[in-house]
Formats: sequence, structure tokens, C-alpha cells
Amino acid sequence: MAFWSSEKLKAKITAENLINPYDDKCIKNSAYEMGLGPEAFITSDGQNKVVRLNAREQLVIPPGQFGLLITNETVTIPLTAIGFISIKAGIKFRGLVNVSGFHVDPGFTGQLKFSVYNAGSQNIVLDSKQRVFLLWLSDLDQRTKDGYVGEHNKQAHISADDVMRIQGEVASPAALKQRLDALQSEYSSRISSVEERVKTWQGITIGLLISILVVFIKVVWDQVSARPSAPVTTVTAPAFEGTRPATLPQPNPSQTPNTSPPEQKKSEGAKTAPNKQGKQ
Repeated sequence: MAFWSSEKLKAKITAENLINPYDDKCIKNSAYEMGLGPEAFITSDGQNKVVRLNAREQLVIPPGQFGLLITNETVTIPLTAIGFISIKAGIKFRGLVNVSGFHVDPGFTGQLKFSVYNAGSQNIVLDSKQRVFLLWLSDLDQRTKDGYVGEHNKQAHISADDVMRIQGEVASPAALKQRLDALQSEYSSRISSVEERVKTWQGITIGLLISILVVFIKVVWDQVSARPSAPVTTVTAPAFEGTRPATLPQPNPSQTPNTSPPEQKKSEGAKTAPNKQGKQ
């Protein structure tokens, strides 16, 4: 099995009408460069319908979104060859990835459909009829009788079934980041609003507490002030003119105190009484 050279591509395509419309300037490096067709579908357009591209119209594929594209050319693959398809490197480097098949069956006839995904971080903009796709042809070891006869044979449009398979917005990493950033911003805004409300209510509560405390103190003070005061009685000792405080005599340490009990003094007095009577 060998890939066709640029010379063989020119000879076979013109002789067997394999590509229509054909332009020999589109043969480069043993591959045929195919243009973007007049129809496309993008998952994020919000309309869920096929976009019709005019001659000078552009197609925008946002980051993280799928697209269904169709070639401008109708291709016929002979039963003696098989086709291989891809996207040009310059466009792939911007993030556009082919997620559909990578070959074309022998016997297929029709416009080729590409399911693509923008894995980059920016929009990918394509012009109508821009050279986006590549086709290589390679010989089989012999002519095959098992040519393609499927539902996509002779396809010329993006069908409703094609749209239904990929419709809906895709939650791409870029889209998820935008949503997370939006949620974070909204959350921060709500937190700030709640904090402001809490501060406001704190001020109101403190003010009310101070007011209640002031009223309570005033009521207590008024009640205390309204009570009658008890009369004050003053006791004074009588003062005598010309007197001075009495002073107690201080004991003389040289004198011995009389410690005789009173009974002894009485007996002594009884003994001395007859003597006085005898003298008389």
C-alpha cells in the first residue's frame, strides 16, 4: 500500500473526476486541501440549528464547544484506494481537534463531514471556503468488491440526525471556569452584603442596650431620690463648767497591797472590842 504522490493525485483526480470542484493549486505535499462548506453547526450558538455560511461569512467556534463542519468539495474514493483525512496543522495548533473518523471508505461519494472540538482557550474563526481539511489517498493491494453503501453515501448537507447527536451546550473547562468565577463573585458580593447587615444590626443592638441601660439607671435613681430621709439624732455628753476629767490614782509600787480577806478583818475587830470596854 502506497500513498499517492502529488503527480498521481493530479492525474487521477482529473481523469476520474474524484473531487468536485477541483483546483490543482490545492494539491500540496501529496495531499489535497479542501475548503469549509456552506453549512455548519456549533453547540454553543443557542439556536440548535444549522448555520448557512455565505461567501464572505465567518464561522466562530468558542472554546470548549463542538462543531459539525462539511467540506465544500464532493469526494469520490475509487474502489482501488482508501482516503485519510485530517485538519491542517496551523488550525490544529490553535486548538481545533478532529474527533470524527480519520479515513474515508473505498466507494464513498459525497461531501465529507468533520466533527471538531475547540480544545483551545480562544475562539477559532474560520472563513467560508477556507482551506481547512486535508485528504490523502492510498492504493489497496487490489480492487475491492466491498465498497461503502451506508447512509452517508452521497451526503450533501448536515442532517437533523447529525444535529441531534451533538446538540446542547457543552460544559467545557473554559465555560466551567467562567461559571465558577461568576459564582465566586456572587458569593463574595453576598458575603459582603451579609457582613454589612450584621454590622448595621450590631450597631442598632448596642444602641438599644445602651438606651435601656440609661433608662434603667434613671428609674432607679429617681426611686432612690424620692424616698424620705431618716432623722439624724445626735447624743452629746453633759459638760460641767470648770471641771476636768477625773484621773485615776496611780498605785505606789513601794506600798504592799492588803490582801487580807474581809472575814479576817472582822475577827480582829471583835477581839479588840472587849479591851475598849474594860478601859471604860
